[in-house]
Order: sequence, then C-alpha cells, then structure tokens
Amino acid sequence: MKISELKAGLEQRGLVPRNRFGQNFLIDPALLKSIPKDAGVQTGDRVLEVGPGAGALTEELLAAGALVLGVEIDVGLHAWLQERFHHEISEGSLRLVEGDVLAKTERLHPEVEAWWNSGPPPRVVSNLPYVISGPFLGRLPGRPLLGAHILLQKEMAEKAAGRGGAGSLPVRLGLSFEVSLGRGLPPEVFWPRPKVDSIFLNLHPLEEAPSPAEEKVLRELLRLGFAQKRKCLLPRLSADFPAASEALTNSGVLETARPEEVPASLWLKAAREVIIQDSSSP
Repeated sequence: MKISELKAGLEQRGLVPRNRFGQNFLIDPALLKSIPKDAGVQTGDRVLEVGPGAGALTEELLAAGALVLGVEIDVGLHAWLQERFHHEISEGSLRLVEGDVLAKTERLHPEVEAWWNSGPPPRVVSNLPYVISGPFLGRLPGRPLLGAHILLQKEMAEKAAGRGGAGSLPVRLGLSFEVSLGRGLPPEVFWPRPKVDSIFLNLHPLEEAPSPAEEKVLRELLRLGFAQKRKCLLPRLSADFPAASEALTNSGVLETARPEEVPASLWLKAAREVIIQDSSSP
C-alpha cells in the first residue's frame, strides 16, 4: 500500500493516526516485503500480529502463507481490515479481533488466549504499538512460542535485550529466549514519523526455559525485587519468600546486594526453591 493510498483510505473513512494507540504506519514497500522472511515465517505458520493498522504487513504475512490473527484496538481500522481482507477472512487464513491485546491481568485478550492454546506454537510478527511494548513483551515468557520478530522503539528494544542495564523484563526474557536485535529503522519509513529510531527485537525460545510454574514465581520475585532497585534485596525477599532469600544467600549473594547484581540464573534457582518449599508444605 502506497502512502497516498493509505492517506486516502483514512480520509475516506474519517480516520486519523491516533497517538494514544501509538499508530505509526510502515510505508516502505521493500521493507514490508522483507519482514516475513526475516521473521522466518513458513507456509502454515500461525502468526499473531498486534496492531495491524491498515493491513500493510498483514498482506505480506498472508502472501507468505501464514495463518494470521490480527488484533486491532482501533474500531475504524478494524472495520477497514474486515472490508479489505473479506476474502482471506472467509477462507480462514485471517482472523481479526477488535480490542486491546492486553487483558487487565498478566494475560492476553481472551480470544487471543484461546487462539494461542488451540494449535501449534505461534510466531509473533508485529509493528508493535510503542505504548504497549513493555507489558506485551512481559506476557511472552512461559508461553509456547515458535519465535518473535517485533518492531519496537530502539530504547525499548535495547532495554529488553539487557543493554540498558538489569531489570525484571530483560531477566525474564533472557531466561526464556535467545534475545537479539535486528535491523534498525529510521523515522522516515513510517507515517506519521516517530521522533525516535526503531529496531527489530528477535526472540527464539530456549530448550531449557523456565516452566510456566517457574515463570509465574519468577515474575513475582522479580517484581518485588526490582520495585525498589536502590535498596538491598535479601531483606525485602525474606518476608514474603524466605526460601528465595535463603537460596540466594547460599549461592553467595550478599545481604547488601541490589537486584541488578544478581545473575539471571540465580533468580531462577530462587524461584525453583520457592516451588519446592510450597510443594512440601502441608
């Protein structure tokens, strides 16, 4: 879709890009065509696309043979997608969900949850709206996932990859996935142009990733641990998770240590000790 067609289509429907939804449309045709290949999409792959917008990337994913679930929060764009892809919807290669991909808990939209668990592990391929990038990425560990190729604000992608220092999200992602940064994109390939650079974040699942039960406890430990990064970690953990505090102490973590000083492997060890203690409690 050319930028002239995009603008005309929006104007015809009385739509404008909305900042609150982080709408910056990809407008580089060559780039759009390359994304499915860069993401490793194969014919028959189930692909989640968050924020399909006007469907430029959706079109390329379908052309690559993917079975796409598109989740669009903008009512007007959702209606346009239904109109534009009515044939693909009727034949079953595309399914659209209108709404916020994020549920109020640590889960995804109920229809997305049901779809995710109804078949083989999916891929996530998205020009992800910046406003939901952190919460969405935080919902990926602990899920069956074939891989992810997600376009993010550069600063957010670097943080997720652990290049911005330790934090709850990079620890969790690093334990579940091989995390790498891909191609960087300038503002000029978007309309409207964002004020920041963008870059692709790649996630490839690790064979020895935490189990869903371990990931749940790990998330709780990290949330508590990083809530006050400047304070010592062990005293805060000992009240709610004494088994975790003891496991870290036995692994050589000092009482004065701060959360960013604890290696990811020890966070996972602490989570496993919590599970062992809980399972042995009457």
